[in-house]
Amino acid sequence: MFIAGAFGELVGKYFFRHLPLYLALILLFVTGLGFGAVATQKLSPVQKDDLANYISGVYTSLGDDDGQVYPRGEVFYQSVMENVVKTAGLLFLLGLTVIGAPLILAIVFVRGFVLGFTVGFLVQETMVQGLILSTTSILPHNLVVVPAILIGAGGALSFSATALKTLLGFSKDGIYSQFASTTFLSLCSGLLFVLAALIEAYLTPILVHFGSGFLI
Repeated sequence: MFIAGAFGELVGKYFFRHLPLYLALILLFVTGLGFGAVATQKLSPVQKDDLANYISGVYTSLGDDDGQVYPRGEVFYQSVMENVVKTAGLLFLLGLTVIGAPLILAIVFVRGFVLGFTVGFLVQETMVQGLILSTTSILPHNLVVVPAILIGAGGALSFSATALKTLLGFSKDGIYSQFASTTFLSLCSGLLFVLAALIEAYLTPILVHFGSGFLI
């Protein structure tokens, strides 16, 4: 109990010390969400028709699904590769390079943009159906994905800032302790991405099947 309490206190102090950084990342992500939602209004009629037809096909497939085997293992593997390897791993490596810090910010913004665009288009074009589909298929795993992105990005950016200050002689903080913190946060981010993959592969199909009754 004492070790757990001390660990929790250490984590709390870390996030409190880096609170401005994480608030900035949250603001950047929310900005991406807003731009993504607005971008749906800039689509041409042809693009809207193509996307609307695709979504209609998704609705039809959900309605015609009579207990077909869902490739959960494949979905889990693809989600892990996409998020753990390509996102958490990339954020960690970009943080170590120092000069990759702007790309970390770009990743946070783009992930927010994609999420905002997807949900915005679904709700704008299909109203209640889009809201139900967003709630059952997009929201559950993204409730874990978003914190995972912010934690990984925050850890990577804090290492970049510490390394840059040390190289320029503006700080004498131990870069090794910051590396350990960044590595730990990257591992936490990866674990959250794995949890999100489990939700997407095993919980989301159940929610989608339940919500499909309201889509027809």
